[in-house]
Amino acid sequence: MLKFLLALSLAVMTLMAADATGKWSGTIVRLDPDSDGEAKPAYMVLKQDGAKLTGTAGPSASEQFEVQAGKAVEGRLTFQIQEHGMTFDLKQQGDEITGEITRERDGQTQKAKLTLKRQN
Repeated sequence: MLKFLLALSLAVMTLMAADATGKWSGTIVRLDPDSDGEAKPAYMVLKQDGAKLTGTAGPSASEQFEVQAGKAVEGRLTFQIQEHGMTFDLKQQGDEITGEITRERDGQTQKAKLTLKRQN
C-alpha cells in the first residue's frame, strides 16, 4: 500500500509540474551601468513538450524572434535568441517567469532582468 501511495504521489507531482506553454508579457530592465533603468515591454509565446521548449520572444506580439536550444527542467527555462546573441536563464513559478538575460556586446557582458506574467 505504501508503494502505491508513493507512486500515486509521484504521478500527481509530475502532472502538477510547471508548464511554460502559453503567452507571457511583462518587462525587461537592463542592469548595466549605461542603462537608464527604464522597464521596456517584453512578450513571449512558449510551447513546452516535456523538457523541450520552443516558441518566440521579443518586445511585442508583432516583433518576435525564434527561441533556440530551449529547455525546461523543473521550472528552470533556458534558451537563446541567436539574432541578438541573448542567453535566457529563467525560473517559472506558477503564472510568473523571472530571471536574467545576458549577451556579449563590444567585448562586455550586458545583463537584464526579465519579469513576465501568463496572459489569459
